Amino acid sequence: MAGDYAKGDALRVIKAAGEPSRPLRLPVPNGLLPKNSNHLYVTVADGSNRTFKIACSPRGWKEITLGMGWQRFYHEYKLQPSNILLFKHKGRDDFSVRIFQSPGVERTYDTSGNDSGDNTPPRGCINVPRSAAAAEVEQTFNSEHPFFIMHITKRLLGIHFLPNVPHFGEDVNDSAMVTLRPGEISVRAVYGRYVGQRRHNCGSISQGWAEFLHKCNVTVPKLGVFEISSTHPEVELLVQFVDIE
Repeated sequence: MAGDYAKGDALRVIKAAGEPSRPLRLPVPNGLLPKNSNHLYVTVADGSNRTFKIACSPRGWKEITLGMGWQRFYHEYKLQPSNILLFKHKGRDDFSVRIFQSPGVERTYDTSGNDSGDNTPPRGCINVPRSAAAAEVEQTFNSEHPFFIMHITKRLLGIHFLPNVPHFGEDVNDSAMVTLRPGEISVRAVYGRYVGQRRHNCGSISQGWAEFLHKCNVTVPKLGVFEISSTHPEVELLVQFVDIE
């Protein structure tokens, strides 16, 4: 049970997925989450590091109920009521989850609906920056392409590259040419993966990033929404900037 773990142990919760129309209740003590927290960040252990922001609310002292964002997660990963979910608390409001078809049989996580083995990112947002503004964009932005959201902060306006950019797919190599297209503007840049342990998580866009900001006349912090419209033969990103209120 969730309440029977020693201090310092990682909390693990096993639940059946159940029907998507019904809220999922997790035996997670309220004191485990940050004070006044009203959401969880859930990352599926499938190698993509894709994170979902899911609203939660307390139900007594030893249980929480998942709300807005849960149905989207359910349908994105094509869950079945009998699937078994293993949630592991990683700290604060972060959880990882593994999906099992049945006890002892872990599922493969093909969210794209095909069996071709293609590793193109699934449609929808492939990252969730931690801010109310980014969460609102993630929930309301519609695109036929996978997309990611970046905070173009004051600090990033003063450097020549955009760091912590998620991968575009396994078929995109280091030093890949990237075309940034906000409307009629077109700027060529270079994408490179990080080295070491961070290599499989993200990289950076450089050699053209500063020129891109200049041509777009971006001088104050904004949210950048990047649609991955193409990865072959070259990467093309359709870019929109959103004012931060």
